[in-house]
Amino acid sequence: MIRFRPDRLGHALFIPEEGLKLLEDDPIPIECCPTSNVMTLELASASTPNNSGSHRDAVVEGLKLHPTLKHWLAIGYPISISTDDSGVFNTSPTQELALLCDAFSLNEWALTGTIWTSVDHVFEPSRRVRSRLARDVSLCIKRLLRTLERDEKGKNPEDKRIK
Repeated sequence: MIRFRPDRLGHALFIPEEGLKLLEDDPIPIECCPTSNVMTLELASASTPNNSGSHRDAVVEGLKLHPTLKHWLAIGYPISISTDDSGVFNTSPTQELALLCDAFSLNEWALTGTIWTSVDHVFEPSRRVRSRLARDVSLCIKRLLRTLERDEKGKNPEDKRIK
């Protein structure tokens, strides 16, 4: 499938070593749905066998067991964070991004980069629409960073992680 060069790959959870090398050399953006992946792969139950803690905590711990996500984030691979089915998985794009921050200790700059990567690979041929989307995302990121900055005041300066 990778040699076929689709515009985007969905989930990309189980890719043989040869395929990973091909993707690293010539990336194809990947759509990743963290909660969906954790639930369908039963990573939440694997991370908390006694069902202790909250559902959210189980998803965060399950994400740490995700077969590819940590690697994609570490190398700055082009991924889009999505919800898959927000009704079934009771999540939102914002919640999915927050889960990433908690599971992988992403700081605001890594989070912003991940968001922009998603915008770069949107399926929209109209330049005007893409420009509007980029403007709207930029405004949302600015608001997010201002909120985080306000929230960080009063916290331990050593803790730069988004909570």
